[in-house]
Amino acid sequence: MNCRLCQKELDAYQEGVLPEGTRSQVENHLGECKECSESFKLVGLANKVMADEKSMQSNPFLVTRIMANIGELGNNQAGYQPIPFYQKVLKSALVAFSVAAAIFLGIMEGNFNTPTQSTTKLPVEMTYMNDVVLESVDLLSQI
Repeated sequence: MNCRLCQKELDAYQEGVLPEGTRSQVENHLGECKECSESFKLVGLANKVMADEKSMQSNPFLVTRIMANIGELGNNQAGYQPIPFYQKVLKSALVAFSVAAAIFLGIMEGNFNTPTQSTTKLPVEMTYMNDVVLESVDLLSQI
């Protein structure tokens, strides 16, 4: 028996409705093939979980407890105290001040780390570098 045929017969094998010849072939294949035996174990586990779930009893007072908790939430909302206006204004002003202070400190830190004047002197060649643009080509051709 190959794996595909064995997979088709696993449910019938587990229910015990297979004929004797097919049942023995499936048992032999499950003993030899690791993949099919793992699949058989998973099918058995799934069937056990479904059977356990079907046998569970629901709590008849669950709905009553949930409705009572919903009623308590409604009563708690009646005692709700809104946040005063001045606290809302102070909170937003504090956030704006914090952002402005962070930006200011960032700019100040950046200015402290950069030098204000260049301390290196330019070489003499750099001062004459732009003079070539000022001279005309005609003047040079007369020489």
